[in-house]
Amino acid sequence: MTCTKCQHPDSKKFGTTAAKVQRFQCKACSATFTAPRQNPLGRHTTPLDATERAIALLLEGMSLRAVSRLTGLHKGTLSALLLTVGIKCADLFDARVRNVRTNFVQADELWSFVWKKQKRVKADDPASFGDQYTWVALDSETKLVLTYYVGKRDSDSAMTFMRDLSGRVTGRFQLSTDGFEAYPGAVEEYFGADVDFAQVIKNYAPVNTDGPDWFRPSSRVTSVTLRPIAGDPDETRISTSHVERLNLTLRMHNRRFTRLTNAFSKSLVHLRAAVALFMAYYNFCKVHQTLRVTPAMEAGLTDHVWSIQELLTIESGEQQAA
Repeated sequence: MTCTKCQHPDSKKFGTTAAKVQRFQCKACSATFTAPRQNPLGRHTTPLDATERAIALLLEGMSLRAVSRLTGLHKGTLSALLLTVGIKCADLFDARVRNVRTNFVQADELWSFVWKKQKRVKADDPASFGDQYTWVALDSETKLVLTYYVGKRDSDSAMTFMRDLSGRVTGRFQLSTDGFEAYPGAVEEYFGADVDFAQVIKNYAPVNTDGPDWFRPSSRVTSVTLRPIAGDPDETRISTSHVERLNLTLRMHNRRFTRLTNAFSKSLVHLRAAVALFMAYYNFCKVHQTLRVTPAMEAGLTDHVWSIQELLTIESGEQQAA
């Protein structure tokens, strides 16, 4: 074992640390040291098995405080781990989900908020406060998440979302979205005439306000209009049903998307980290009930079901077949 201090090649065993890690002593300078180990999660010293369990619980819809109670890890530690793992998953997703051949894509936006709802936001509040939307594009056949983006529901976010989608897919495909008015301009900007694009316009009845004080007013869909925008879309495949089902999956697996709780996001960076973690987990680890494989396997991006430990430790630059 080479000495980490003087680089002398000869050393001898010198007991163990409190964590039962082998120590060594240099025969030249008498310095003691342990074998250098690479930590896949950087500065975090939480054991990998404890980290894996905590991340698994977060991915099953538990809050940070609940995971803290079950694992004994401090809430601040969990919050820092989520941020580190989220950044790692975002890099992995960015590197792996590329050059995907697809036929039918559905896109939608999922509402959430940071710190307070939009109607409570004051003029001097940070720009990240208020409503935040998770934009998602889904391959309707392989159920692979092609891209995602967390931001406001405006034309700038639509442009960013479509620009990223255009860099991940190859060939002509059919795109279905909801009736948000920012989509046509963004699709025209980044796909031009190389896409068959249509929107699903839902028409709602007046809001029903009857009920007790705790009743949440809602409205029901009375009709649906299919609106072709570009190209020649197949009317029988104009739908957003699959991506809307993915929205439900995201809400079920991520506590901060649960309505009427105090588990909402307190910062935009942690919301983005939680979404990045889920998207990587969904593509590479979660076996789809209909496909019976993961979406990444169905799309040919990998040949096996990833474990959460593999998701945490694998490097984005490793071979695609890993």
